[in-house]
Amino acid sequence: MNYRHLSLCCQCGAVPESIDEVGFSDQHELVVHWWCAECKRVVYVAKQLSECWRDCPRADRSLDAALTKLEGKAVYNEDDASFLRSVGVSTS
Repeated sequence: MNYRHLSLCCQCGAVPESIDEVGFSDQHELVVHWWCAECKRVVYVAKQLSECWRDCPRADRSLDAALTKLEGKAVYNEDDASFLRSVGVSTS
């Protein structure tokens, strides 16, 4: 599975230590909620689902697709791909 990291931070610049809730609003938004330990505020971040859709990585640009297509030849095996993922090779 390929995915793109969603960066989250409070207005004070702190990143969440943990996420309390993830859900959807009645206005078709993805909503992430947490407590900011730095400034002691409740934080809600909302993102339109249409924006989420546009930000999703494309299948033709995935790590798997890049590794399997080099001049039309398979250049790796699944062990190679697993290793690259384990050391943090990203798909974006």
